[in-house]
Amino acid sequence: MNKEGSWATKILTIVPEIKQGVASGFLISLFYESIKFIPIILLKFIIDYFVTGKTVATQLIYAISGVFISYVVLELIEYFSKRAAFRWNLQYEKTILQKAEKKLLELDIGYHETFNTGAQVSKISKGAHRLAELIWFAFEEFIPTLVQLLMTVGLLLYEQWLLAVIFGVFVPLIIWITIYEGKKVQPLRQHYHQKYDEAVGELGETLFNISTVKDYVQEKQQIKKFERLLQEYSALAVARHDYSSRVLTLRDLLINGGRVATLGFASYLVVQGELSAGSLVLVYTLTEKAFLSLYRIGRLYSYLGDAMESINRLANLLQEKATVANIPNAQTVSHLEGAIEFRGTVFSYGGEKEVLNNFTLKIEPHQIVALVGRSGSGKSTVAKLLLRNYDVSTGEILVDEKDIRTYKIEDYKKRIAVVSQQVEIFNRSIMDNIRFAKLGATREEAISAAKKAHAHEFIMDFPQGYDTIVGEKGVRLSGGQKQRVSIARVLLKSPDMYIFDEATSSLDSESEQYIQKSIFSIAGQKTTIIIAHRLSTIRKANLIVVMDKGRVVEQGTYEQLLQNKGAFWKMIQLQEGAELRE
Repeated sequence: MNKEGSWATKILTIVPEIKQGVASGFLISLFYESIKFIPIILLKFIIDYFVTGKTVATQLIYAISGVFISYVVLELIEYFSKRAAFRWNLQYEKTILQKAEKKLLELDIGYHETFNTGAQVSKISKGAHRLAELIWFAFEEFIPTLVQLLMTVGLLLYEQWLLAVIFGVFVPLIIWITIYEGKKVQPLRQHYHQKYDEAVGELGETLFNISTVKDYVQEKQQIKKFERLLQEYSALAVARHDYSSRVLTLRDLLINGGRVATLGFASYLVVQGELSAGSLVLVYTLTEKAFLSLYRIGRLYSYLGDAMESINRLANLLQEKATVANIPNAQTVSHLEGAIEFRGTVFSYGGEKEVLNNFTLKIEPHQIVALVGRSGSGKSTVAKLLLRNYDVSTGEILVDEKDIRTYKIEDYKKRIAVVSQQVEIFNRSIMDNIRFAKLGATREEAISAAKKAHAHEFIMDFPQGYDTIVGEKGVRLSGGQKQRVSIARVLLKSPDMYIFDEATSSLDSESEQYIQKSIFSIAGQKTTIIIAHRLSTIRKANLIVVMDKGRVVEQGTYEQLLQNKGAFWKMIQLQEGAELRE
């Protein structure tokens, strides 16, 4: 079904734990299905007793008692096996979701910036649900049906081999049609699953950007787009269903033809005296069960084809490899002095145009360094590379005279913190948002960090104070309040290096002043990099680095750069002129 491996391989890749469950399920089914044949065989003897007139009361009682005991045993086995299967399946579903979340969190930021969040959630939820259903279907349908089919063929051969031959003529045809339908319909399955993911992804995008949709009154437009995607998905699903229905109708006609053929030949054998009446009932019951088993296996195969497209997507996700990963024997690190050096750094996103081109910069420990430049000059890319969200194409980034790729990623990233323009706030309490940086922190530690970030005052204005639930994406907080909560979170983390990536660019003057107080209360104690849009906010920086087209074009203090009347001076003139025009 997939060039990268069979469906069994895919499933075992996702949940290797299923092997033990399948083995146990097979043994249980073997025992269960064996007992299910006992009432059928006993019924043959009972009918033959009546037909021959040699009925012995005690034998009838034994036979009927055997039927009763068989049903009781079957009920007990079914109760305990279903109970066990439910628990196994629940555990498998939990395992799948845990693995999917773990994989997504392991993948670097470059992966998440490439793929639609809604589509990713759809892959996980749909794939996990489909796989859990398939596993349940295997326990409930496939394994018992396969065991039942094999035992039925064995009994037919024992009872009347000619009937087994007739049955054997129809089996390959039925199996061939089932496989043929699966192969032909697979492209349609792929298309409509892809279209479904697009629709779910579009819904996620709409809800994620609901404020923009509302502000621009685009509700009707988004509804139309979503309806169009759903219509395309529905058309593909209908086409797949209609094609399958036509082919599978032929399969069902063959199954019915096989049932009639075996019944007719068995009746002929009874008339010829070569088969007893009890054997006729036995044979008819066995062939009915066998053809029903084929039908159930065909239904499972069809369901497998539908499910495997979702399962393939989930399996492919779990096989993704992070492009940023620990090297062998990576070093642990518990403290950094904060000496930073970029040596001839070259970087591009996805092999496209270079964003940084031979970027070279040296930052001393505890220095306050401001990066300035036009949009697209590579300032934020410097921050992402220093955070190891990406690895450089060529060149090096050294921290404390060691290439950052030699440090263990988890240890290294704990020693560096960032406050960005787009602050990410969870739909939790303010206290939980602050303590996210250090989950074991006490309430007092979090409040102390909030005070240093000048956030305590506005937090206490809420009726619930620090226990206030801020809503999705922090909707109950203003931009400046989100930034101060983010700074409190960073302060609680207490890293060795700070990055402020245009943290004040979209704030009002009052909020900007609060953020600046917070930033410069930290600055000087730890190495601090400030990516600035408003140039007036970086006067206190020890070093200002002017960037253009991924290179350093000028650097120095605020006063030095003004005296040079170079790129920085021109930027100041342009910004002041723009402010005057406003």
